[in-house]
Amino acid sequence: MPHPSFIFTHQHQAAALLYRATFGPQIEDLSPLVELDVKQWFESQYNALPSYHLPQLRHAVQLSGKTEPTTNLRLGVWWQYALTANDQLRQRMAYALSQILVVSSVGVGNRHEELAAYYDLLVEHSFGNFRDLLKAVTTNAAMGRYLTLRRSTKANPKNNTFPDENYARELMQLFTIGLWQLDENGQSLTDHNGDPIPSYTQNDVQELARALTGWQSGHNEHPMMPRERNHDTEQKFILGQHFTAGQNTEQDLDQALDLLFNHHNTPFFIANLLIKRFVTSNPTQAYLYRVAQAFIDNGNGVRGDFKAVLWVILTDSAVVNGQATRQSQLGLLKEPILMAANQARALGVTSLGDYWEVKSNVRYFGQSPLQAETVFNFYLPDFAPQGEIAANGLTAPEFSLLSSYQMLNIHNRLCAVLNCHQSTKPQHWFYAIQPFITVQHDSNALIEMINTRVFAGLISDSLRAQLFDLLDNRIAINQHVRRVESALYTAFTSPEFFCQEFVA
Repeated sequence: MPHPSFIFTHQHQAAALLYRATFGPQIEDLSPLVELDVKQWFESQYNALPSYHLPQLRHAVQLSGKTEPTTNLRLGVWWQYALTANDQLRQRMAYALSQILVVSSVGVGNRHEELAAYYDLLVEHSFGNFRDLLKAVTTNAAMGRYLTLRRSTKANPKNNTFPDENYARELMQLFTIGLWQLDENGQSLTDHNGDPIPSYTQNDVQELARALTGWQSGHNEHPMMPRERNHDTEQKFILGQHFTAGQNTEQDLDQALDLLFNHHNTPFFIANLLIKRFVTSNPTQAYLYRVAQAFIDNGNGVRGDFKAVLWVILTDSAVVNGQATRQSQLGLLKEPILMAANQARALGVTSLGDYWEVKSNVRYFGQSPLQAETVFNFYLPDFAPQGEIAANGLTAPEFSLLSSYQMLNIHNRLCAVLNCHQSTKPQHWFYAIQPFITVQHDSNALIEMINTRVFAGLISDSLRAQLFDLLDNRIAINQHVRRVESALYTAFTSPEFFCQEFVA
């Protein structure tokens, strides 16, 4: 896909890109991006050294004096890189992929090195080719445990045992082609009754499960290996394609992955999921089509190139001009982890110790990296809350996390981070409140600092007025810390901070 040169003409456009493409804009990132050709920013992100989690996890274990990794240490590495790594686009893409190609400690257990190695696999392939990623994911040790492909063997009628169908089903339903057949524009095909037509049958699941037998072992960063005596070598028919008898474990796997990778549905299915993670819950048909076309052909005849796909997702003219969604000024509700990351990066949060250690944040946010309750991720991509959104035929997946109980926990966590300027203990989060204290006596100056740091200049008139009322009428000028914390809390819990919207 050719990458046309263009330069943002306003800081607001740069801020909007950074909200989509990273874990949140930082003020020092904005001016250089306005001055750069946008393609140069992407190239700098492509060329940034990858931040791999497993080596850092092992380093944290050593520094902590613990004998083995823990959930808190693994999450500490994740947050360290989300908040401070230079390869922000790569880390953001890896997180998006982790919600599509789901592996979770709920199912794998406390195998934290295996989980970190799986995440590194996503980091490694974030700018690569989807076909390569599919094979790496399929043969990964953690995935082998999670979706029980590991030790799946050919049928043994005497023992009444059959190949495990778990991974075969999810490989089609969730990782490649989806449930329904799509037309040339990526819209669901329907039968004479108006019902969507399934993209595969139970027989396809069973046949694919046979093709995927024979994978064994694997640990940490080492992939599973074939055990040929466990592989079904008989002929197979999957999605109408013939698999010749006598193929070994890897040959059957490669043919199956090629079949799914080249399936008509796959570009549209993957494009839709990635768009929902980066830009909008409700892409227009034209925008989805253009992203899918980038998946089909990167401009050089290559299918599945993530660089080309990401470029169109993030810089398509409809996105830059705020026209990529089905209703004006509608983007997406940030999932709680992104809210927290945006907050922390705006404040410049760091850790006071030599390594990061974070208590499990499922309780705070209803989600946590590689801790989804099921293979369907933290939420379904087509979830629509009852009311105006559902009535208009729109989706808003992240709303399924925002129960009243969870909202209370999220607000409490956002408040706790605001208080961490008082932290003194190693491994606790910390940010410097002094720049805000310095200007707190001048309401306009404090609001402008919040506008710059938190909203990258995009604060609304209504929130600005609310902050003026808070500072001028409700909190005395000599209550320095309270004025800053209250103003920041108001900003971070505002609806506009919770939403990622288009900026033309």
